[in-house]
Amino acid sequence: MSSPCQNAPASNSLPADAVFPLPLTPFELYYYLDDRPACPTTFPVELLFTGTLDRERFYAALEETVRRHPLLRAAIDDRSGTPRWVPAAGEQPFIDWDDSTAPITHPDGEFIDLKSAPGLRTWVRTSPGQARVLFQFHHACCDGLAALEMVKDLLAAYKGDQPIKRDAELLRRRGDIVPPDTPKPSLAVSVRDALYTLNVWSWILLQQPVPLAAPAGASKPSPDPILPFVVATLSAAESRGLRDLAASHGVSSNDLLLRDWLVALRRWNETHAGSARGRLKVNVPVSLRTRDEARMPAANRLGYAFVTDDGTATDDAALLEVVRSETHRIKDWKLALYFLGGLTLASGFRSAIRWVLSRNASLATAVLSNVGRFAPERSLKRGQKWTCGDLVLDRVCGAPPIRKLTRAAMIVIEYGGATTFCLRCDPQHFAASDTQALLDAFLGQVRRTIASSDKAEPK
Repeated sequence: MSSPCQNAPASNSLPADAVFPLPLTPFELYYYLDDRPACPTTFPVELLFTGTLDRERFYAALEETVRRHPLLRAAIDDRSGTPRWVPAAGEQPFIDWDDSTAPITHPDGEFIDLKSAPGLRTWVRTSPGQARVLFQFHHACCDGLAALEMVKDLLAAYKGDQPIKRDAELLRRRGDIVPPDTPKPSLAVSVRDALYTLNVWSWILLQQPVPLAAPAGASKPSPDPILPFVVATLSAAESRGLRDLAASHGVSSNDLLLRDWLVALRRWNETHAGSARGRLKVNVPVSLRTRDEARMPAANRLGYAFVTDDGTATDDAALLEVVRSETHRIKDWKLALYFLGGLTLASGFRSAIRWVLSRNASLATAVLSNVGRFAPERSLKRGQKWTCGDLVLDRVCGAPPIRKLTRAAMIVIEYGGATTFCLRCDPQHFAASDTQALLDAFLGQVRRTIASSDKAEPK
């Protein structure tokens, strides 16, 4: 009997290049200007399968999917001094299929030159009964949530299901800070917002965090593999325990994870720098997507906010209260919008963004990006995994970009009932074993928190 997976992939592509040229948004300009061969602003997304991945079907599904996401097949024309997205001249996104023994490599390393190539690369590595798919996205093209939406479309096309209908015209709204139907603010409100934006950015720039301490004797970076990250997982039972504990204390699961990340970072610095003192700051990406943007193709629709630990909290419970207060302020004051507002003001003076990026300083000690639950199909219940015939998607993971002095970046994703943590550290300062040690320290702290559920306060 034939499997539903043997149907031809559904066709639902957009009119070719209908929206180009598109000027870069301030957020895209930020990542375009911050990009450099020594520290590329790219990020990985990895899919691990058991079963047989059909090469012809996968290629067809990927081609169909990329057609539906214009920015993943675009390049940047910067010749006029005003960068804009244009169709990549005859250049298809890179794809490399080989057996599992072949290394993940590219002639340009991790760097993607958007002036000459699209911001998507794909590697597939297979062995009997297993397959690994690694995507590399340029952050100027899209954020992590958009990358996962692209993955959903790919899986639907591979299975022969009808993907969500994408509306390329929505890309014209990808840089909007407020909904397009918002009434024009009065002069007084505009001045107030501009002053508050300057105040937020002065705090971001002037209150410098301490960097994550580099372990002594870390090995030099290796050209292979590129896009290295390490992974750890909480079981479904542990994940439920974390959610239940958060609810019992009136905080979110992410509040607990942020607190435990700050605890792990401070202990790491105490061990490797000889001091736990100094301000720690965690960059918390915040999605700005609205319900009517669900059909937007892959793009950046987020801003950044920051959670700070100045070292004055007396214990873990006090630090949790600091985190809870700051995350409430981020939501109530919509602080991620003011981050974008500052980029919008600076984008009028291209040199201003370059100055911010060229400073020998960082915006954050580390990153924690919680993308929530990944459900490739709406019908999947918590704990279920995507299947197609004998093919099972076992794990989804990835990690944010690394930038100068922000030496650790982690993504949290729930899939199949389990919670997965994926960590990248700056390979100029951290060996793979160091990155694993930091992740192990964080996971140990999280498990101690879960085990404290019978106590008055999570520790």
